[in-house]
Amino acid sequence: MEVLDRQEALLTNHEVYIVLKEEEDRHKAAKVAEDIKYPENVTTLQFEALQYLNDSPCVTQSSEQISQIKELLMAYDLTKAEVLQIINLRPKTPVELHLIIEECGERFTIEGLDELIELILSALPQDEHDEAAEDDGDETSKENGNGAPMDVETQDDLS
Repeated sequence: MEVLDRQEALLTNHEVYIVLKEEEDRHKAAKVAEDIKYPENVTTLQFEALQYLNDSPCVTQSSEQISQIKELLMAYDLTKAEVLQIINLRPKTPVELHLIIEECGERFTIEGLDELIELILSALPQDEHDEAAEDDGDETSKENGNGAPMDVETQDDLS
């Protein structure tokens, strides 16, 4: 295989998710028919990528919403990479936009960033993880890296 053009197109997480889901379905069909045996590293990579994407906003997005947000963002003179990151990350605060948009402070006013945030939140769906976080907003708990609660010692416990 030869790479002809390295950046022919930039893919959103939603597009990658769709391709991986289709490939997973083909993989399952081939496994049942025992036609093709996929290498284990391909299966592992596919599984881990789908697991990551299932925890991202791309699962609740649609192709129509992505096309709409791309058109709306054209008015803001953003690069293709910035638009792609906005779609993939679905920023909710101006701080997140500052991390995505190069020279953001020079290119946008605070009001412009707030307007952009409102546009993003209205054009892209709210993902289930955001809704769960809002519902649990009053409860704060510490977790270890595996999602399990961990005991936190306070200063009083140490004395």
